[in-house]
Amino acid sequence: MAFAGRARPPVPPPDAPAVGVAAAATAPPDAAPPAPVAPALWEGGLPVALQSTPKGVGSLSAMSCNACHGTTHDQWAGGAHAQAWRAPLFQEALARVADATACTGCHLPLANQHSQLATGLRGGDPTRPEMAPNPLWDACHVRGDTVVSTRPSPGAPHPVAVSAELGTSESCATCHQLTWPGADKPFYDTYGEWAASAYASAGVRCQDCHMAPAAGPAAGGRFAAVAGHGFEADLRRALTVLVQLDAPAAQRGSPLRAAVRVRNSGAGHAVPTGSPFVGMTLRVRLLGADGKPLAADVRAEFSRTIAEAPPWPTLADTRLAPGAESTIDARFTVDQKTSAQLARLVVEAVRHVGPAEDPPIVLRDIPVPVR
Repeated sequence: MAFAGRARPPVPPPDAPAVGVAAAATAPPDAAPPAPVAPALWEGGLPVALQSTPKGVGSLSAMSCNACHGTTHDQWAGGAHAQAWRAPLFQEALARVADATACTGCHLPLANQHSQLATGLRGGDPTRPEMAPNPLWDACHVRGDTVVSTRPSPGAPHPVAVSAELGTSESCATCHQLTWPGADKPFYDTYGEWAASAYASAGVRCQDCHMAPAAGPAAGGRFAAVAGHGFEADLRRALTVLVQLDAPAAQRGSPLRAAVRVRNSGAGHAVPTGSPFVGMTLRVRLLGADGKPLAADVRAEFSRTIAEAPPWPTLADTRLAPGAESTIDARFTVDQKTSAQLARLVVEAVRHVGPAEDPPIVLRDIPVPVR
């Protein structure tokens, strides 16, 4: 069942391709017949009901694609989409919305992955779904008995349909744009943030950053430029961090000031984006030669604060919009009893949902003498 509160994506930029329509091309007279055009990817909403396996494909498991599409499979298997259901931060956030089908529909996009399916909502409340056993309980690229691709694949051992929608930002909006009934702002607004940014105006798609193509084996022995399926989201590419010290060294017993400028220079959406339960803490640390702090850390929070219950209205928002900048004023005083040494000023980011944290990501690491 599709979640009733899911919003239609904002109107795409004027140059965006039509959703669900294959790109037209003039073929020479002796060319193979064009591949069939796939219907819109998400016409029935999520999760997608898959009742048959395409001819030539062993099963609906991604492992069945591994033999011919090994590079793509390995990228996917190590990326965020493959971990979408098991990720600790997601599980922590899911507990806050009572396992709402609005979340599980995207994080488990196939009906076959659900032991139960929602048949309705009690009182229209998305956190109180009516569930029924799923008799099909037992891939983004399968619809019915056909594999969906962004381009024709002559000679493939399974049926292939071409969908232009698969290569557009609109296909990402299905899971990365969500409006909760009665909310003041979209619950997930990643697509909306992108659509309002300079990236959309310039025709830069989500895929251009998160699925950058690279030359490699596309299928079996065929080589081509293939879109990356690791769905990279590297903060070190999204953020520019500039550090200005008021002195070239830390004098024991005297404060050292560091002005840390953080700018969202590389993401076409807010940082952090997506779930309002996920925040990002920037920590500025002065660490000694042994890796232990020489003074208290300075922290800055970049997050969206929402109310404790549906429809979770927004109370505050300190995230970095595309092109936005924030300055952290950090001051450290090293104890006079500390020995002279070469310390490090480290700026690191930590994503979190409540007490659950991802490993820190180091954004800057600068040597600072202690005298």
